[in-house]
Amino acid sequence: MKAVIYTNRREDRILEFRHDFPEIDWTIVWSPEALEAALGDASLVIFSNRICTQKVGAALRRGAGPTLKWIHFHSAGIERGIAMGPPSGIPITYSAGAKAPVCAEHGMMLLLALSRRIWELRAAQERHHWARREMNFTIRSLESENLVIIGLGGIGRDIARKAKGFDMHVIGVSRAGRPGGDVDAVVPRERLGEALAEADAVIIATESDETSRHLMNATAFEAMKPTAYVINISRGEIIDQGALIEALNNSRIAGAALDVVDPEPLALDSPLWDMDNVIISPHVAAAGNNVSYRRLKELFEGELARFRTGAPFAYRFDADAAAKRAAAEVP
Repeated sequence: MKAVIYTNRREDRILEFRHDFPEIDWTIVWSPEALEAALGDASLVIFSNRICTQKVGAALRRGAGPTLKWIHFHSAGIERGIAMGPPSGIPITYSAGAKAPVCAEHGMMLLLALSRRIWELRAAQERHHWARREMNFTIRSLESENLVIIGLGGIGRDIARKAKGFDMHVIGVSRAGRPGGDVDAVVPRERLGEALAEADAVIIATESDETSRHLMNATAFEAMKPTAYVINISRGEIIDQGALIEALNNSRIAGAALDVVDPEPLALDSPLWDMDNVIISPHVAAAGNNVSYRRLKELFEGELARFRTGAPFAYRFDADAAAKRAAAEVP
């Protein structure tokens, strides 16, 4: 079996697939041109969502031969991969949930950093100042606070599980609207404003598509308490960045922690860099290679076994279901 990995990073952990699956004849490519040339008689091609562009999609369509039977993404998000226009009729799988625990861990870390005023602690340390007295009045506890999680996929549900360890009350905002697990209540997207009004903190963990772009806009921030925090570990375009800056400047919300922005990297002149109540995290929520790679490998190993036996993929992207879901949410 021949397979192609397309990456733009020499240190990409996914390259370890060469050693962990030695029975596969691997080819590594670093450019769209090399991708097109290498596909030939390959049965499988592996991508990460982050590097998918229209140019990459065109190279994939031109190079794909009759032997190509499977496209796999070692990322949970695949909106760029779908937008690049992969060849029709070829099954697409993705690594849903593989990085959920580390992403949820990062989301909770950012929430704790906001609540425990980590920037004030660091600033006092830099001044060699024992700031106990003043910080006693600014630090908050998570206990009994309302956490709204937008998106209840693998990451959202793992955030809920971790939040329960801090005795938070968890409200999920979900298109599917499935209750249960560690979520105390679930509301549909059309009732987002009601959930935001109750929130002491909001963590965004939903997928990015046309229905979620600027989901957090001026109206959403108006609905929130002035003491509430917003954390984004999903995609930058889900937040209207201009509206966020205005909400922060006008004390409509208490602070924000952003692992993702729009566009990336964050512009050098963005006011977000210099706001005391903003934490910038450079799109590293999924980092944690000690766990993430193991989960990616195990997921791929299962899909590979199914591919070889002709069994249905467990993590196959369903384009029809995605299209119906998006159409149902367009006003």
